[in-house]
Amino acid sequence: MGLATYRKSVSETKRAAILKAARTNFLRDGYSRAAMAEIAREADVSTATLYKHFASKEMLFAAVVHEAYAGTEATIFVDAPGKPARTVLHNIALVYTRLQFDEQMNDLLRVVIAEVPSAPHLAREVYENGVLERYRQLQAVVDSLVARGELKPHDTQSSALHLAGMVKEFVVWPSLFALDFKRSEDMDRKLEACIDAYLDLYAARPLERDRIQENTRGT
Repeated sequence: MGLATYRKSVSETKRAAILKAARTNFLRDGYSRAAMAEIAREADVSTATLYKHFASKEMLFAAVVHEAYAGTEATIFVDAPGKPARTVLHNIALVYTRLQFDEQMNDLLRVVIAEVPSAPHLAREVYENGVLERYRQLQAVVDSLVARGELKPHDTQSSALHLAGMVKEFVVWPSLFALDFKRSEDMDRKLEACIDAYLDLYAARPLERDRIQENTRGT
C-alpha cells in the first residue's frame, strides 16, 4: 500500500467514525444540544480533524442525514426481474419498515422536525434530498412495472405517493408522535393490505383473489 493510499484509508476511517459518533449524538441529544467537541471525543479524533472533514455542525448534520438515505436505492428500489408487482412492492415496504425502525430513520426524522423553527433549511434539505428522492425512486419502480405490463398506464407520480402514504400511516406517523412506539406483530399483514389496496387501483389484471372469487361465483 502506497503512502497516498494509506492516508486516504485513514482519512476515510476517521470520517466514518465521525459520522457514527455524530449520528449517536444527534439522536441522543438533538441537533441544538449536540456538541462538536463531544462528537470528536466519541469518534476518537481531535476537534481539528473533525473540522477538517466537516467545517460546521450544520455540514456534519447534513452528512449524517445524507448517509442515512444514501444506498437505500440498492436495498429498496430495485425492480426485481421476473418477480410480480405484488412481490416487488411488498419487498419495498418490508425493507422500508426495517430502515425506519432498525436503522432509526424515524428517530432521525424526529430530530429534523424539532429543528424546523430554528433551522428550517436543514428540514428542507432532508425533505428535498431524502424524502422526495425516495418518492422519485419509488416512481421509477412503478414506471418499470407499468412498462412490463404488471401495472396499467397511469399517473405514476401520484400513485407512488398513494402507496407511500398508506405505508407511512403504519410505519412513520405513529412513531413520530410516540417515543415508545414499536412495530406491531401484525405489521406484515398491514403492509400486505396496503399493497392489495394499491393493486386494486393500478394492477393491469384483476388480483388473483378476485379471479378466485369470480370463479367461485360462476360454479
